[in-house]
Amino acid sequence: MIHELSMLLMAFSPCFSRVAAFQWFVIIIFGMIVRLDFHGVTSFIRWLALDPDHYETLLSFYRASSWRLPEIVRCWLGIVQEKVPLIRINGFLLMGADGIKTAKEAERMPAVKSLHQESDNSAKAPFILGHHFGVLGLMAGTMKNMFCVPVMAEIHEGVEQLRAFQGKKPPVVNGKENVTIVTLMLSMVADTVRHLAQPCMLVLDAYFAVGPTFQIARDCLSVTGEQLLHVITRAKSNVTGYEGAPQLVDQEKRGKGRPPFWGEKVILWDQFSLRANEFQSITLRLYGKETAISYLCLDLLWKPIREKVRFVLIKDGGERYILMCSHLDWSPADIIFAYSCRFKIEVTFKRLKHLLGSFCYHFWTNSMPKLKKKASIDLTSISDQCQQRRIAKTANAIEGFVNFGCIALGILQILALNNPQSIWAKYTGWVRTKRSEIPSEETVRSVVQENFYHNFCDFRNTAIFRIISPKQRKCLHLYSKDAA
Repeated sequence: MIHELSMLLMAFSPCFSRVAAFQWFVIIIFGMIVRLDFHGVTSFIRWLALDPDHYETLLSFYRASSWRLPEIVRCWLGIVQEKVPLIRINGFLLMGADGIKTAKEAERMPAVKSLHQESDNSAKAPFILGHHFGVLGLMAGTMKNMFCVPVMAEIHEGVEQLRAFQGKKPPVVNGKENVTIVTLMLSMVADTVRHLAQPCMLVLDAYFAVGPTFQIARDCLSVTGEQLLHVITRAKSNVTGYEGAPQLVDQEKRGKGRPPFWGEKVILWDQFSLRANEFQSITLRLYGKETAISYLCLDLLWKPIREKVRFVLIKDGGERYILMCSHLDWSPADIIFAYSCRFKIEVTFKRLKHLLGSFCYHFWTNSMPKLKKKASIDLTSISDQCQQRRIAKTANAIEGFVNFGCIALGILQILALNNPQSIWAKYTGWVRTKRSEIPSEETVRSVVQENFYHNFCDFRNTAIFRIISPKQRKCLHLYSKDAA
């Protein structure tokens, strides 16, 4: 397992133009896995016992020009495709995407703004200052033991001018620039799907049940003109559809003017009572248990895209909800099951936040105007190119830190899927209820930490040891040479 971890990290070496930069990348990813606190970059120095003189060098790495995040993300995508069994339904790769908001009150940190967060959790404040990240993941594993492997993350709110500083192109919808949270998310997904060059089904929550979501997915085409990206999303409660207009062959009966395009209006929520006798019953395995539900499937025209969408009305006990799917050939059972996998990205958020501390960063720059409470920062007034570059580098450092956390979590998931027996054999902790033969990311992390802190000799034949050892404090470096 340790050697596989080392090989996974070595696969990123072509993404760096300097050996030193690649070595710091390995230290950061491994440090995220084994550290025992989340106090930013200083935790890597502390828990890897690095020489404190390397602190400034470690900070400089995040702003270095020797690596580019898009290249690292593309390399990571290739590793995920090669190393884990990806979930496919009807030949489509299953993907999940959502946003996560993290509190940041730094006065000179790019993209910090007032954010509204809706939640039933009373511990969450309705408004916070912070960052809003869009995260994309690929479903991997088996239908019984599934992970959402995070492949990339990007800041998606209050970044229109910041993206111009970073050299990122704005999203385009129907030939016009349109920078919103929805378009930024779907553009990020579409770029990833084009790189994968495989048909994908993206599962989203009701926030993304708007026209641009389906329009960007419709425009994501292969070189042969085939649509690569389709979308399943939960519909809003006030969604309406339209029957197709009846085709009138006789010109005299049709009358003058353009033939009608829209037919009868259908208020979807009313169909739960109006067509109650048309619902079909089915039993599906949802959220880990067999669930009896009833559904009604309707293919209707949807005004935002002027095309047909498959609507699936679902009764699950006392709960009622509606799903939308852009692919008209998918069965209602497959649509319902695919949407039930969406919660896996919420589990991924929990792991990124609480297990690896992927959002515990504090990068800032004096070139950034000072943030004032209840006010937004206008970057259009900054014309100095040096200031713009410094702000862009700080934003790149923030996104780099979060994406490195995604890679660290994905590596733990790969190890869990490929080495379940050896991990359980080396696990020295105690689990009250062993729910699965596939260990969790926390279990894998515990085994790696145990080997690193209490049996470091297992690492002496790995590239990780050869990279970390020279950068450790002198007394520890001499001890490790004696032990080897």
